[in-house]
Amino acid sequence: MPDNGVHLEPGPTIIDPRVVAALSAQPMYHQSPEFAVLADETCDLLRSFYGTSGEVVMLPSSGRGAVEAALASVDHIGRTLVVPANGTFARMMATIGRSLGMHVVELAHRAGQILDRDRIAEEVARHDRPILGVVHNETSTGMLNPLDGLAEVVRGRDGLLVVDTVSSLGGTAVEMDRHDIDLCASTTQKAVGAPPGVGFVALGPRGIAAVESGAEGEGHYLQLRRWWDQWVPLDRGGRLASGYRRLPWTMPTNVVVALHTALRLAAGEHVRGTWERHRRIAEALRAALRCLGASPVAAAGYESPTVSAFRFGDTDVLQLRRALAHRHGVHIATGMGDEATTVLRFAHMAESARPTPQLLMLTALTYELARSARCDGDDPAQVFQRFWFAQRPETILA
Repeated sequence: MPDNGVHLEPGPTIIDPRVVAALSAQPMYHQSPEFAVLADETCDLLRSFYGTSGEVVMLPSSGRGAVEAALASVDHIGRTLVVPANGTFARMMATIGRSLGMHVVELAHRAGQILDRDRIAEEVARHDRPILGVVHNETSTGMLNPLDGLAEVVRGRDGLLVVDTVSSLGGTAVEMDRHDIDLCASTTQKAVGAPPGVGFVALGPRGIAAVESGAEGEGHYLQLRRWWDQWVPLDRGGRLASGYRRLPWTMPTNVVVALHTALRLAAGEHVRGTWERHRRIAEALRAALRCLGASPVAAAGYESPTVSAFRFGDTDVLQLRRALAHRHGVHIATGMGDEATTVLRFAHMAESARPTPQLLMLTALTYELARSARCDGDDPAQVFQRFWFAQRPETILA
């Protein structure tokens, strides 16, 4: 049976009840004219989240599937993928590249370390037509990696910039066109606020050209070229000579309906308003956690607006996580890889980027830390004061 507790794991995340209700309708036929209208509207809404006028491809996949589709669909054979890795999901992108037979250079950084731009530029300069793969929001460390200037690094070598925005899209500005990103992968179940099951890749002009020149026969199911072959009309740059649009794959239509609902709700809040809500809640949570003596994994000034990762000294975080779940119905995640036993991760994305779930979690966390005499920070009462005023910028403390 489903658990009705407070779920602050970093995706799938809490979603609006109206989005949940959208899942309950009878499934639409994925090749019907009605679904074609819905799919077009959904892609139009996604463009505003991506900050792009380019094409958005929807896929029946997870975020990782969208990242793989982006890399597999371009002319990647014999090319070098350079991945600056300061967390688990960057290393995962490198693994995907290796699985595709690419020459992968993984630039290892410490967890939460700021990406070394000089080192990235030096490595990219060593290769012809390199692909630079960057994770925008590193979910494993709660860190937002800046995208400014990365396109310029690869343009001098006739390269491509591929960005994973799986856990940032919807929760902060991506600004794909401004950053001149070529391919940008994301998914439904994070800050976008929809159920899992659909991934998407947004493509700029160079990304589309790279897909067009990709090697024939390299994969089939998640090959983005098929979107232009079967779905994009001629007047939008497709190859639909017959005029008959047919989706290249069976879409989970109920998930797309729910996604469309989530995007419309966010548009009603105004996209920038949604980003601001995520930012305020993130700052408030970090202020509260510092009151409990916890320290962020991410470098100062680079903290994520959608997920926070904190170290709790010598506290047994596995035991703490179990206590939160079993005694309070509060569910959070531990760190990943080497950080699995030392870090706790807290989502504040989509509907978890609201005061109520965060305050419920902080109540339980403060109780458990005090119960185990592990509350090394300020007076626990300060935790809630810091959170409340930090997420209400209009409130001024005397």
